[in-house]
Amino acid sequence: MTSEIDRIIPVYKPVGFSTFDLIRIFKKKTGYKGKIGHGGTLDPFACGVVLLLLGKATKKFEEIKLWDKVYIAGLRLGIDSETGDIAGEVRKFEPQNIFIPDRESIEKAIKNFIGEIDQKVPLYSAAKYKGRPLYKLAKNGIKVEKSKMVKIYNIELINYRYPILTIRVCCSGGVYIRQLAHDIAEELGTTCLLFYLERERVGNFTIKECYLIEDFEKITIQ
Repeated sequence: MTSEIDRIIPVYKPVGFSTFDLIRIFKKKTGYKGKIGHGGTLDPFACGVVLLLLGKATKKFEEIKLWDKVYIAGLRLGIDSETGDIAGEVRKFEPQNIFIPDRESIEKAIKNFIGEIDQKVPLYSAAKYKGRPLYKLAKNGIKVEKSKMVKIYNIELINYRYPILTIRVCCSGGVYIRQLAHDIAEELGTTCLLFYLERERVGNFTIKECYLIEDFEKITIQ
């Protein structure tokens, strides 16, 4: 039988906070002193659903990280950074009059990434090589190429007005949206920077079920 503290708590992470900031704030506001973890991190520039795992629920991490997810991603075409998102230093820029893909080209390009794909693992990621995170290796000039099979169920073009492209991605756990954005841009013959990312759903948990940070004090921990 699952106790009151052995549970999953869906939380909405705002932009500017790390996943570990949420854990720290949760413990401070609720007074919870037990075992706590998460069901998958979000970068500080991203927002959306993060699952806090309390007590024995922490043992479900490996299962939860494979749960299907839904993201809203904002791509800025024609510009790129070392990390592929707004956290990195811009390294390339294409003036708007050089190349502007049309909507039809974008619709065609995103269809190529639906299904089971062999996705590159971003150099700046927490994935490990011989026990060391790739992002730490990359910062030291060591570039390790890795890839893995992932599933993308659907990519919906929500809005496009050059240079801003907005898509919704329904996928399996483990998909790197930064890498997907980069690959879509490359398919279009350009580059992009992921400037916005919101996780709308993890498994059956959606934004509607999430607690806000200001609601933490209302959560009863027994």
